[in-house]
Amino acid sequence: MTDRADLYALLAETLAEPPEWMSLPGREWPLLETVAGLASEFEAARRCLDLLACIKPEEPHQRRERYNAIFASGKPRFWLYESAALTGKILGPQTFEMARLYRKASLETVGAELPDHISLELAFLSYLAGSSQEKGFLKSHAAWMIDLGCALSRSGDEVYAPIGALLADWLESALAPAPLHAKEGKGMKVPSLPHPDDCTLCGFCVQVCPTRALKVLEDTKNTSLVFEAADCIHCDKCERICEFHALKMGLPTATDAKVQTLCQSSHVKCQKCGQPVVSQAEMDYIVSQIGEAAWQHLCLDCRPGLYV
Repeated sequence: MTDRADLYALLAETLAEPPEWMSLPGREWPLLETVAGLASEFEAARRCLDLLACIKPEEPHQRRERYNAIFASGKPRFWLYESAALTGKILGPQTFEMARLYRKASLETVGAELPDHISLELAFLSYLAGSSQEKGFLKSHAAWMIDLGCALSRSGDEVYAPIGALLADWLESALAPAPLHAKEGKGMKVPSLPHPDDCTLCGFCVQVCPTRALKVLEDTKNTSLVFEAADCIHCDKCERICEFHALKMGLPTATDAKVQTLCQSSHVKCQKCGQPVVSQAEMDYIVSQIGEAAWQHLCLDCRPGLYV
C-alpha cells in the first residue's frame, strides 16, 4: 500500500468511530508517520505536520465523547454523509451513486453505514489511490469533503480541527493539475553546520524540528547536536530559527552518514564539585554576552554558597 493509500485509509479511520490509536498523542499516531513520509514531496502534508504533532492524548472514551459531541449529538454540526451535506437529506442521489460505484468495483461495504459516509468514500479513495480513477472520483466527490475539512479546521477543536485541515489541504492538492511538490532541489536539502564553532548549542533548532530529526544529546563528557537523516522532512525550520546563521540547509553528500554529529562540545566542570555545568559552546556564548563572572563556573548546587 502506498503512502497516498495509507493516508486516505487513516483519514477514513479518524472520521469513523475513533480507533484506539487516536487516544495516543498525535506524535505517536500512524497518521502522523504517514504524513511525515509524504511531507518531503507534498507541501499539503508538510503544512499539517505540526498541527497533528501537537494533539494531546485522551482516554478512548473521551475521544469517543468528543467525536459524538461534534458529529452525533442532535443535528450534526458537520455532516458526514455526502447526500446530507449537499441536499440536507440522509438518503439522496449521492447515496445510491456511491453504492453503484462500489458494486462496479466489486466491493462490498461492511456494517450498516450508508455508502456515502465520508469514511467509506475515503476508504474507496484508498482503493483507487495511484490509479487513473482516483482523479476522476475526486473531481466528482471531493468538493463536499473539502468543505467539511475547512469547516472542521475552523472549529477550534484540538483534535478534529487539525484532521479537518489535513483533509481539506490534501484533497485540494490532489485535485490540482499537478501535485504540490516541493521546489526542485529544496525538498532534499538537509541541515548542516559548515562552521561548527558558530553553533552555541542553544537547542532552538531542536525545539522547532517537527519530527525530532535534530536532537541535543548529553553524555558524561560532551553535549552534541545530532542529526538523523531518515527523520528529516526538509522543512528548513531549523535554518530559519538559527539566530546565528550557523545552521544551513544544503544538499547531502554521498559520504553523509544516516546519523551525524553536527556539533560536539565538552562540558565545563564546576570548579567546586566537578559536576558538569554547561557545554563549552554555551559558556563561550554567555561570556561573550555578559562577560566573565565567578558564578558561571559553578553548578546550581554550589552557587548559593558563593557569596556567603
